[in-house]
Amino acid sequence: MSSEDKAWVRIATPLSNKKLHEFCSDLERLYRINPLLEFIEWRQIDTNKYHIHLKNLSNNQEIKTTISVDGLKINYESGIKTATFLKIEDNALIITDDYSGSSEADLAEVDKSLIPWGNAIYKYLQSWQRWKWFPLYRWYMRRVWQTMKPSARRIAYMLIVISGFELLGISMFLIMF
Repeated sequence: MSSEDKAWVRIATPLSNKKLHEFCSDLERLYRINPLLEFIEWRQIDTNKYHIHLKNLSNNQEIKTTISVDGLKINYESGIKTATFLKIEDNALIITDDYSGSSEADLAEVDKSLIPWGNAIYKYLQSWQRWKWFPLYRWYMRRVWQTMKPSARRIAYMLIVISGFELLGISMFLIMF
């Protein structure tokens, strides 16, 4: 691989640059939005340093490393990904994964979750912008949804939708009789 091996995704957002910067400063939430990462451990070591242990479902690799944050740059102590750059533009967030210095043998470990992560961030921000006024929604997203595994989120979503249809059906039944 060359010294300029990078993958990136551009995400349109409804947030102002200031709000987007605040959103990106919550690094754990940003990573937990990724639907292909299962969190085993996320521990803050220092002000801008974290120990992470994750399972990447996109390539079936476990990631166990320390990351350090320098502004909008996230440095990885080990693994083939050397850094992740967050760039804020007008109405957009650009996430770039840097793989410089990796060899051809490391290709199986490349993180394939960047595009699904971008899509998930887009959906999250659209939903957040629409429902942030509702305290129960903010509580659910921060305290319940964010801590779930991706599979649990999908199951919870299906249960909520099914329950909604059941309530609608019961309501229609009661109105008719």
